[in-house]
Amino acid sequence: MYIRFKSCVTQETQTAEEIDDALKIAGCNFEQLSIAVEKLEHVQTHAKEKTDSIIETLEKEFDQLFTSLDSRKKKLCEEVVKHTQDNLSKVIMAKDYIEEKKTNLDAAMKIAKELKLAPSLRIYCDLSQIIRTLKLTYESELSEISSLKLENFPRLNMNCSEMIRMLNNIGKIEFKDSTKSYHQENEIGEKYYKKEAFSCHDMHLSPEEKKVDVSVLTNEASLAPLHGKTKMHLEAKNFQSKKEVVTKTIAALPQMGSSPDVIIEEIIEENVESPPELVLVSHVIHPCHFYVRKYSQIKDAILLEKKMNQICNKSLHLKPSDILELGTRIYVNSIENGMWCRGTIMELIPIESKDIQIPGSTTKYPVCEVALIQIFMIDFGNSEVFIVPGVDDSHVRPEHVGEQRVVLKNLCLILRKPESPTEGLLSDTQPFAQPCSLKDIVPPNPNKGWGKEAKMEFLKMVNSKAVLMKVFREEDGILIVDLQKPPTNKISSDMPVSLTDTLVFMELARFRSQSPRSQDEKNMTLHYNPPVLPKELMDVSVVVCHINSPTDFYLQLVESLDFLFLLKTMEEFYKHEDGENLQIFCPVEGQPCVAKFEDGVWYRAKVTGLPGNQEVEVKYVDFGNTAKITLKEMRKIKDEFLDPPEKAIKCKLAYVEPCKKTTKWPQEAKEKFEEKTQDKFMTCSIIKILEDNVLVVELFDSLGAPGMTPTSINAQLVKEGLASYEAGYTIKEKSKKPVEVWDPSLEEIISNEVNNLNGVSTKSLPTENVQSLCNMELPVHICSVISPEKIYVQWLLTENLLNSLEEKMAATYENSKWEPVKWEHDMHCAVKVRDKNQWQRGQVITVVTETMVKVLLYDVGLEVEVSIDCLRKLEENLKTMGRLSLECSLVDIRPTGGSEKWTATACDCLSLYLTGAVATISIQENSAMWPLPVKIFCRDEKGDRVDVSRYLIKKGLALREKRTNEVGNSDSASKKSQEIPLETEGSVVTKCIEVTSDATCDRKAADSSEHEVCEVKEKITQPRTSGCYKPPTIPDREIFDAVVSSIGDDGTIFVVPKLSETELIKMMNEIQNSLKCLGLLEPYFWKKGEACAVRGSDTVWYRGRVLEVVGGTIRVQYLDHGLIEKIPQCHLYPIVLYPDTPQLCIPCWLHNTTPVGNVWQPDAIGFLQELLSKREVEIHIMKLPENPWGKLSVHLYFDGMSLSFFMAYHKYCTFEHCEEIFKAKTIDYNKKFEEENWEISFEELLLSETETPVLPQYLSSSLPPPEELYAVQVKHVISPNEMYICLDSGENCHHQGETGDTGISCESGSESLDEVLRRLNRNVEAFLPLTDFRTEMPCLAEYDDGIWYRAKIVCIKEFNPLVVLVQFVDYGSTEKLTTHRLRQIPLPLLQYPTRAMKVLLAGFKPPARDTGKARIPYCPKWSMEALWAMIDCLQGKQLYASSLAQAPEQVVTLYEDEQYPVHMSLVEMGLADRDE
Repeated sequence: MYIRFKSCVTQETQTAEEIDDALKIAGCNFEQLSIAVEKLEHVQTHAKEKTDSIIETLEKEFDQLFTSLDSRKKKLCEEVVKHTQDNLSKVIMAKDYIEEKKTNLDAAMKIAKELKLAPSLRIYCDLSQIIRTLKLTYESELSEISSLKLENFPRLNMNCSEMIRMLNNIGKIEFKDSTKSYHQENEIGEKYYKKEAFSCHDMHLSPEEKKVDVSVLTNEASLAPLHGKTKMHLEAKNFQSKKEVVTKTIAALPQMGSSPDVIIEEIIEENVESPPELVLVSHVIHPCHFYVRKYSQIKDAILLEKKMNQICNKSLHLKPSDILELGTRIYVNSIENGMWCRGTIMELIPIESKDIQIPGSTTKYPVCEVALIQIFMIDFGNSEVFIVPGVDDSHVRPEHVGEQRVVLKNLCLILRKPESPTEGLLSDTQPFAQPCSLKDIVPPNPNKGWGKEAKMEFLKMVNSKAVLMKVFREEDGILIVDLQKPPTNKISSDMPVSLTDTLVFMELARFRSQSPRSQDEKNMTLHYNPPVLPKELMDVSVVVCHINSPTDFYLQLVESLDFLFLLKTMEEFYKHEDGENLQIFCPVEGQPCVAKFEDGVWYRAKVTGLPGNQEVEVKYVDFGNTAKITLKEMRKIKDEFLDPPEKAIKCKLAYVEPCKKTTKWPQEAKEKFEEKTQDKFMTCSIIKILEDNVLVVELFDSLGAPGMTPTSINAQLVKEGLASYEAGYTIKEKSKKPVEVWDPSLEEIISNEVNNLNGVSTKSLPTENVQSLCNMELPVHICSVISPEKIYVQWLLTENLLNSLEEKMAATYENSKWEPVKWEHDMHCAVKVRDKNQWQRGQVITVVTETMVKVLLYDVGLEVEVSIDCLRKLEENLKTMGRLSLECSLVDIRPTGGSEKWTATACDCLSLYLTGAVATISIQENSAMWPLPVKIFCRDEKGDRVDVSRYLIKKGLALREKRTNEVGNSDSASKKSQEIPLETEGSVVTKCIEVTSDATCDRKAADSSEHEVCEVKEKITQPRTSGCYKPPTIPDREIFDAVVSSIGDDGTIFVVPKLSETELIKMMNEIQNSLKCLGLLEPYFWKKGEACAVRGSDTVWYRGRVLEVVGGTIRVQYLDHGLIEKIPQCHLYPIVLYPDTPQLCIPCWLHNTTPVGNVWQPDAIGFLQELLSKREVEIHIMKLPENPWGKLSVHLYFDGMSLSFFMAYHKYCTFEHCEEIFKAKTIDYNKKFEEENWEISFEELLLSETETPVLPQYLSSSLPPPEELYAVQVKHVISPNEMYICLDSGENCHHQGETGDTGISCESGSESLDEVLRRLNRNVEAFLPLTDFRTEMPCLAEYDDGIWYRAKIVCIKEFNPLVVLVQFVDYGSTEKLTTHRLRQIPLPLLQYPTRAMKVLLAGFKPPARDTGKARIPYCPKWSMEALWAMIDCLQGKQLYASSLAQAPEQVVTLYEDEQYPVHMSLVEMGLADRDE
C-alpha cells in the first residue's frame, strides 16, 4: 500500500516538472514570437512612411515641373507679342505720316476744283501756292515705302518628340536588388531633382556654375559631345535682345543608358529690382516717355539753380556772330521752367536764304542765321523751340507741335555759351532728369497711339507730388519703372496704388500681353478672418440678413456686442474722412475694402468682380449681399476693421429642395421665405457643416412655449407647396422633435412665475419668486435701455402672452371712440402706438400739456409722449395679467468722472449694444428690490461669454464698485492714515501714504529703499481716503520776482517765486531718489481730488492731484508747476508726497484785465505760452484771493513791460490804465564795484551809422483809367478771384511817365529797379541788420533763391527765436523769415513804386454747388481744384486787363489774347459761376 502511494507521488511529481519545463519553453517561444510581430509591424510602418514620403516628393517635384513649363510658355508668348509690337511701331508711324500727306493733298485737290469752277474765288487765296502743292512729288516717301522690307516674323523651333519620350521615362524607383549602376543612376536622378529640374534657386547662377552642375549630373567628365540637342528659341531678322541673358542648362536623366542627354537653353531676363525711391515727375510726354527727378537731389538742384543764376547773370550776352553747333551744351533762360537751365541743342534750322551746308559737315550756324532752335533741358526733360519772328511756318515741323514754342526777336538775350571755367564748375553735376517708361503697358489702340486723356490722368496723379518709383530694369538708358503712391498713414495697404495698374483699370492703357501677370509681380491681398461657426447639433439665436434662395442665404448670430460698436466706429471714421489718402485706384479680386451702400453708410466688403467701365462688384461680408459700385464709393480698410471675422454665415435649409425636381427656386418661394424670416429673431438648429463652411440648418420662428414643438420654417415651405422634401427623407423621423418627459425645467419655472404675477399695479416680483430665481441664469429679451440703472427686459417665453394680449387689446379698442378723461399721474391706460398700429398697456408718468401725456408702456419698457386722443381707459380684465417687462439695474458698477449720473455716451453705447438682443440675466440680491439688481451676460462673435458690466468697465464707460457687505467697517477705518518715512541723505522726510488701517503711524526709518518700496506696495491696495496738500503760501511782499512755470487753458498764469526755487529743486531731487522702483500698481480706482505721485513724459516723478477720471486716462495737475495733462493710469501712484510742504506754484490772473469775449481765446493762450514760458517776471500783488486755493490778482511785468498792456496792444484783451506801462527793473548793485570796474563810453552811441533811420512807406502804383486795355503779368495768386498783378515793363514805364505821380519817369536815364537790386545784391553784407520790426516797415529780405528783394514787415509770428512775416512788395507773396535774412533798405530804393498791386477779378463767383471737393484752407468758398485750374489758365500766357473800379478795392477783368476772359475757362469746367 505504501509502495503504491509512493509511486503515485513520484509519478505526479515528474508530471508537474514536465509541465513546468514545457511552460518555460513555451514562454520563451511566445516572447520571441512577440518580438517578431513587433519587428514586422515596425518594418510595415517604416515601409508605409517611406512610401508616403516618396509619393509626396513625387507630387511636389512634378508640381514644380508643371509650374516651370507654364512659366516658360508665358515668357515665350510675351516675347512674341513684344517683338511684333516693336517691329510694327515704325510701320505705324510711317502709315500715319503718309495718311497725313494724303489728307493734305486731298484738301488741296478739292480747293483747286472749286477754284476751277468759281474763278471769282481765286482772289481770296494764293493760287500759285496751291498749284505748287498739287505738283509736289512724293518720290522720296514712296521710295522709302517701296524699299521697306517686312522683317521676318518670329519662327518657333521646338522639337517636342524627344522631350516627350524623356518625360515618359523620367524618374526611377530603386529597390535593393537593383544593380550598382542602376543605383548610381538613381542617385544622379535624385541629385538632378534636388539641384536642377525642380529648383528655383538656380535661376540666376552663372554659366560656370551651371557647367559644374552638368558635369556632376552626367557622372562622366569625359563623355563625348552631346548628341541630339534640342533648342527652343525665336529667330527673326535683325532681332537681337540687348538685355543681359543667362543660359540656363537643364540636364535630363539618362534613359537606361541609351537615350542621349538633352540640353534646353532658356533666355532669362535679369530683373534685378532696386529698392523704391521717392521721385518728382518733371515732364510727361506720354506714360511710356516721361522724366523724373530724385527727391533726394532737391538740395543739389537748388544749389545748381543758384550757380546757374550767378554764372548767367555775370556772363556776357551772345553776339550775332557766335556759332551755335548741333549737339553742344548751351545755357538757356527756360520759359517753361522759369529759370536758367542747362540744355543740349537738338535741332538748328537756318533762314532759307542762308541754308547752305556742305554734306557730311557738322551742323552749325551763327546766331544771326538761325530761324529755329530746339533745346532739350537735361535737368527737366522738356524741350523748348525758339523761333525768330517773320520766319515762314514751313520751318515748324510736326514734331515741334507738342513742344513749348516761343517767338523771340533776339536769341542772344536768352542763350549763354558755357565757358571753360564755368563748365568745369558744373561738370561734376550729372543731369537730374532721368528718362523713364511705365512697365509692360501700351496704348489701348496701337493704331492711334497714346491719347490726351492718358497724359492728363497721368499728370493728375503725379503732378507736384512726391511719388514712389520702383525700378525693374534699364533698357537703352531708359528706366522701366512703376510709380506708386507713398504711404501716408497706418492704414493697411494690401495693394499699393500702382500707376500702371490704375491706367489699365481706367482703360487708358493695356498690358503688352493679355495673359495674366506673373504671381511675383502681384501684391498679395489681405483677407478677412472667416466667420465663427457654431457647433453641429447646436441651437443658436440668429437673424436672417440676406436671401438669394432657401438654399442660399446668410444669417448673423445675435449674441454679438462688438459688431454694433464696430459698425458705429467705422461709420464715424469714414464719414469724417476726406478719402484722399484712402482712395483705391486699382482694385483686385478678393481685396478687402470699405464700401458705401445705398443708405449712404460705409460697410465692410470685399471685391468679387471687375465688370469694367470703372465699376467694381463687391460683397458686403457682414450681410452677404452684393452690389456694383464705382471707385468713389470704396475706400481702403483700416487694420482695426480688418481683424474682426466676417459676420454673415452662408446657410441652406436642410431636407428641402425646389418642387418638381427643378434646380431653380421659384420667386414665390423666395418671397415667402423672406416674409417668414424678415426682421425676426429666429432659432437655428445646426444640422451639418459642409466642407466649404456652409451650414445646413433648420429654422424655427420662435422657441415656443414649454412642452410645445417649435414651428419649422422648412416644414412650412413644404406644407404650402413651395418646396419638397429631399429623396429618402422620412417625415416621421425629422419633421417633429421628440417630446420627452423631464423634470420641471427652468423655462417652466419662469413660465409659471410669469403666469402667476400679480396685476399691473405691482412693479416687482414677489419676495418668494425672487428667492426662487436668485443666482439662476434666466434667458431674456432686452426690449429697452434707458441707462445702466434702468433696463427693461422680457422673459423669452412671454412672446405667446404678448401676442395674446395684443389680440385682446385690438379686439377691445380697435373700434372704440375717444371719451374725455382727466388723466392723472400713475393712471393705467390703453395707448395706441401709431407707428406700429398697435394697442398697448401703459401708465401715465406726467401730464405734459392739456393735450399731451407722457406714458410708460410697461409691457415693452418704453417711455413715449402721445396725444390724449390716443388714450383709453384700461379695462379691469386687462389689468389682471402682470407686467410683461421687468425693470433691472446693473450691479457692481458706478459712473465715471466722479459723478452720480451716467454719461450720455455710456447710455447710448449700452442702448446700441443691448436693445433687441437676446441675453441671460442673473438676479444678484435675495430681496424684493426695485429695479431688480442683475448681471447681464451675452455672447460675442467668437461665442465667448461677456459680462456687460465688465464690458462697460473695459471700455472706460464705468468704474467697478464694491458692494457694501464686502467693505465692512471701512468708514470707521478710513479716518486714519499711515505715514511711511522715506530715508534721504542726511535727513528723514515724511511722506504720507493714505491707506485704511487701525495701526498707528510707524515713524521708524527703513533700513533701505527696497524695504520702503515693499512696504508701499503692501499698503497701497487697501481702501483709503483722499489725501490733500496745503494751499500755496503767498510771499509777504507786495512785489516779488518769480518764474512762470505754465499757462492754464483758462489763462491762469502759474508762477514759482524765486525764493521757493531752491526748495523746489531740493524736493524734486529727494522725490527722484525715493521713488526709483515702485513697480506695477494693482487695479486701483481713482477719485476726483485725490493726491498722487505722477510720472511725467520726461520720466520724472512729481506731486500731483487728480482732476478728472476719463476712461482709461486721468486728468492730472502737476501740483508744483500748475501744468494739466491727461496721463495713463499706469503712470500714477496713490502716494501723498511731502504733505507738510505747501503747493510751491501760485495761480495768478491779471488784475482789471478782460479778455476778448470774457474768455481767453486759444490763440491768446498760445501767445502767452510762447511769451512767458520759463521766463523770469516781476509780480505786483493787487488783491489776495478769498479762498486759499484761489487765484492771486496781480500786475505782471516782463523785461519792464506790463503784460496787460502788451496783450491789449495785440488786441487779445482790454484793461484799465491803472498801472504803469513800463517799469524800471530794480537792480541791486555795489556802487564802489561799478566805479572801479565798469568803464562806460557813450561815444559810440553818437555815431551816425548806429542811428535807425525813420523811413517813409513805399510809393504805390496805380492802374490805368477804366475802359483802357493794358498788358499785365500775374505775380502771385491768393484765390481764383484775388491776386497780385503788375503792368508789363513797357506799359509800366509808359504809364508812370504819363502820370508823373511819383516824379519818376522810366524813360529817364536813371537806373531801373532791377538794375539797382542787381547791384545791391553784389554787396548786401554792407547793409545793417534790421532792428525795427514795426508793421509796414520797409526792408530788404532774402528769398529762397538767395537773392534780396524789397519787402515790408507784416507782423511778428514767433518770439523765440524771432520770426517775422514779410511781404515782397514787387511780387505780393509772403514768407516767414528769421532776422538774419532781413536788412535795412537803402533810401534810394524807396523812390521806386511797388510793382505788385492787389486786385479782385470781376465776372465770376464761387459755384453754388461745389460739395465734396478739397477747399482752400484760408478761403473755403473756393475749391483747390478751382485754384489749380486758374493757375493753369494764367501760366505762360500774354494777359490783358481792364479796370472796373479803383476804390475801395481795385477790380479788373482779366483777358487772354485781348478778347477771351480768363475766368470763362473755370465757368466752362463747372468750377465757377458767372456773376452778371
